[in-house]
Amino acid sequence: MASDALSRLGNRFEVRAVHVGERIDIKGIDPRMSPVLPVIIEVAPSGYAVLLRAGAVVLYGVDPIQQERFLSDLGARVQGRFQRVELERATLRTGDADGVEPDAIILKEVTIERLQIVAEILAKSVVLARYETDINDVFSKIEPLAQQMSKATRRLPWNQGELVSTIGQALLVEQELVGRAEMLEKPDLLWDRPDLDRFYARLEDEYEIKERQAALDVKLGVVTRAAQTMLDLSQAKRSLNVEYYILGLIVFEVALAIFQLLR
Repeated sequence: MASDALSRLGNRFEVRAVHVGERIDIKGIDPRMSPVLPVIIEVAPSGYAVLLRAGAVVLYGVDPIQQERFLSDLGARVQGRFQRVELERATLRTGDADGVEPDAIILKEVTIERLQIVAEILAKSVVLARYETDINDVFSKIEPLAQQMSKATRRLPWNQGELVSTIGQALLVEQELVGRAEMLEKPDLLWDRPDLDRFYARLEDEYEIKERQAALDVKLGVVTRAAQTMLDLSQAKRSLNVEYYILGLIVFEVALAIFQLLR
């Protein structure tokens, strides 16, 4: 029985969410503890793992050594494995009702469905954390350029290569976010368990999933527009410089022709 197996977790245990790669291939993973996504499996000797397509693994009752071994054993299932993993921890304990307290996530009962719901939220949080870091890195490159631009009005304090690279980084983050459109979708299991919908919404609010997604969209828009504006200015200045060069050549040729006529 699944409930008997889950009882090994006890009344208080730790959960860790790890963003290991761009995607995880979940096809053919067996034996599963539930036919409903996300995939949840046992991890010897007394832990459990939830695997999500978005590249996150959520582990219950698994110590760090077992965690590293399990993530390594996933092998080629992890597509675009990251060198730097994003990690988030939380404590779970049983209580009178599902909810969130300052020190822990409260489960009325330790069930597969509840573990899947917690995994969905923590996975979304850890994936968003990676994108927040990525876009903040890009934002930090744009900000000093904009400040220099406000002070150096007669020259452009950047080169076109840097701007193209910055735009490319922003577009890459935006593409990845679009590809993770399921991030904001409710898990399928809630269709069969509407009684857990409030618990999911409470966790979603606690980890500010929608707000963080919206903030990312705003930052992406600012970075992309700023970098594109700077690139346009840079290209316009180059075009203007070319025109000055052509005008200078014409003036030089005219002067040379006059000089030759006067000789």
